[in-house]
Amino acid sequence: MRTHLAHIFTGVILVLTLLGPLPVAASARSVSPPSRQQFTYLGASGPIVSGRPTRIPSYTLAFPLGWTAQPWPDTLAGYGQVALRAPGGGAIDLVILPLRRHGPTLANLIKHDRAYFPNAIQDAISLPPGRAIRLSGTRGGSGVANQILYLERHGVVYRFFSDQPLGPAQDTVLAPLAAGLHVPAVPGARPGVFPPPPVSPASGSTCCHCPALGQSWGKVLTHVDGIPVFSNAGDIDNGCNGTTGTLYQCVELVQRYYTLRWGYPAIWGGVGGAADMPTHHPAGITFIPNGGSPGPREGDAVVFYGGYFGHVALVRHIDRSKGIIDLVEENWSPTGTASLTIFPDNTIAIRDSAYGSYTVAGWLHSTLNHPTSPKD
Repeated sequence: MRTHLAHIFTGVILVLTLLGPLPVAASARSVSPPSRQQFTYLGASGPIVSGRPTRIPSYTLAFPLGWTAQPWPDTLAGYGQVALRAPGGGAIDLVILPLRRHGPTLANLIKHDRAYFPNAIQDAISLPPGRAIRLSGTRGGSGVANQILYLERHGVVYRFFSDQPLGPAQDTVLAPLAAGLHVPAVPGARPGVFPPPPVSPASGSTCCHCPALGQSWGKVLTHVDGIPVFSNAGDIDNGCNGTTGTLYQCVELVQRYYTLRWGYPAIWGGVGGAADMPTHHPAGITFIPNGGSPGPREGDAVVFYGGYFGHVALVRHIDRSKGIIDLVEENWSPTGTASLTIFPDNTIAIRDSAYGSYTVAGWLHSTLNHPTSPKD
């Protein structure tokens, strides 16, 4: 999932401002420090509906001082995504999901999330931006508190997701945060450069493979088109640089698959990790945003935004009758496989996990990929 963060800011205009009283001209009185900081998203062009382009509205979100925010580029199905991180650990993800014909409804989104923690309690609360629906509970077997809060305004759902410990206020953290959402954005936001988030420290390992990190490293978990999918035993910084990337990361599998199956370069220029792949891929490969056309096909690579570095996985099978897309991957699931919901409009559902909320940016499709039957 690791990536160079410099590339994840392209394609979206972001603003960082601080809330607080402005200094009074010609006054010697000290100015009180701001109590909140503010993330402002300036909107984007939305999907084409009935032959007409739509517009995703701007928004402003106030959040506590000391927290950091990591924004992600726009996609057709997830706009203005930002991860807010607390100083002591824990994160909240905000994703905008436009509601459109043949796409997921608010009820679909809630049903999908309830499958992640089925014992959640659902309630409705009133906030300044409007009525919100909230799911609260704990992820099965983990004891970690979860909350997801949904605000629907003007055909757009604002989805707040928390799946990490955030201190004693965990059970009430999302509602106050969502109460600080302003749509459209607060007038007069000052343009600025959003600081990159801190990079997680490396494990410090210098060996290619440290056995103490797990004897399953290098184990074949499954296959896709005869190509093996390996386990890295959670060894995310092992120093092993193979001919198709760092072993065994999510990007390594995709680069190895594309070079073995279609002859693409073993290393893609400009790709330090998954989040670089929508904009850095070899000629003959097209990136299609989530919800776009043609829909994903077997052999395509699905790119996720989320965490610090994103993720990428290969499509092994799609069952349109059941609305399921099956993936194979390295550096995530212990089986090397995962399944997600895919809706009739080609939108692939959000992936809830202990790593946070991962939104599908879209998929990479090779012009050499000619399935016997299209999966549109």
